[in-house]
This record gives sequence, structure tokens and C-alpha cells, in this order.
Amino acid sequence: MTVPALVCFAALALAGCSDDDSDSSAADPESGTSEEAAPEPESEPEAAEEESPAAAPKEVEVTPPGTKLKIGEQAVVPYDRAGATGHIGITVTGVSDVDKAAFDAALGENGDADITPFCVEYTIENADGSDLGGSYPPDLVGTTADGGETGATVFGADVEGCAEGVAPDEFAEAGASYETKRLQGAGPGAAVAGASYEEDDYEDKPIVWTP
Repeated sequence: MTVPALVCFAALALAGCSDDDSDSSAADPESGTSEEAAPEPESEPEAAEEESPAAAPKEVEVTPPGTKLKIGEQAVVPYDRAGATGHIGITVTGVSDVDKAAFDAALGENGDADITPFCVEYTIENADGSDLGGSYPPDLVGTTADGGETGATVFGADVEGCAEGVAPDEFAEAGASYETKRLQGAGPGAAVAGASYEEDDYEDKPIVWTP
């Protein structure tokens, strides 16, 4: 009776091993059966790159009305034209002669034989980083060497070599600059040697550049 009992125990043990192997093979990825894989989480769409906000205009020190400067020195003034506002730097860089015949032709009926033409040359700089793209420069007025009146003022005329410039479209960063010119004239016995800025708050006390 001992032998059959041992055989029975062994059979049961073998059956138990068989059940364990069956369970482990179902979980084994290399077995014939496979568990259904869980779906991978959908990746979140990449957030759209946000444009960095434009930098706020920086504070600048404005040149007081009535300031006297030398040619080559800069004045900083408020700018407000056609919806463009900010601050600009103005530097008169020189005054040059203009061909009289070309000047008379440009003025036509408004020409005057007694007026001697000159070209005021200056640079405009974006002082505070405001968007001033496409803006027009201020109109400077010619002065004598001591800052006085020249006896003649020219408006709205250009000649070859002395034409008004316009700010480029990307004129929106502090330090950006462009060159421009202004046709002016002097009466008999006078000459244009400097310039003045007489707009807005500077009408009664202009900023004046002299040699």
C-alpha cells in the first residue's frame, strides 16, 4: 500500500506543477498566448510658440528747449506724427552748398534770384525703441553761423543730392538710425551754416546747432 500512495502523491505533485507552468506561460510574453497591450497615452500636442511681447520703450532724457549745440552733437526730443509716437535723437552733421540752377528749377515760379541754396544734413536715431518705422524726419530750419535767421526759408523742395529721407520700416529698435537732408536758403549777404529745431514745445525756444 505504500508504493501506490507514493505514486499518487507524485501524480498530484506533477499535476500541481503542470498547473503552475500553464499559469506562468500565459503571463510569459514568449509563450503562445499574449496579453492585450494597454494603449499608449496620446502625446499632448506641442504648445505653439508664443511670440515674445515687444519691449516697452525705455526712458530717455529729453533735451530742454533753448539748448545750444555744436554740429555733431545730438538732441533728444519727443516725436508725435501721423500716429507714430516715441523719442528721436537729432544730430546735425553738416551744411553743404547746392547748385543754384538746380535749386531755381526745383522751385519754379517760387524761385528767387536773391536766395542762395544750402543743404542741411542730419541723422535721426530711434532713442527709446518705439516703433517709428516709415516715419518722416522733423523739418530743421537753416541758421547763420551764430544761430540767427538767414533771411529765407525753403519749404517742401528737394534737389538731387539734397532730398528728404524716410525712416525704414524696421526703424523700431533703440539705436537704429538713418540719414536725411533738408533744402534751405539764405538771403543776400547771409549763408546757412547751422540749423534749428522749432517744432512743438521748441517753437518759442528752439534747439540750435552752430559750427
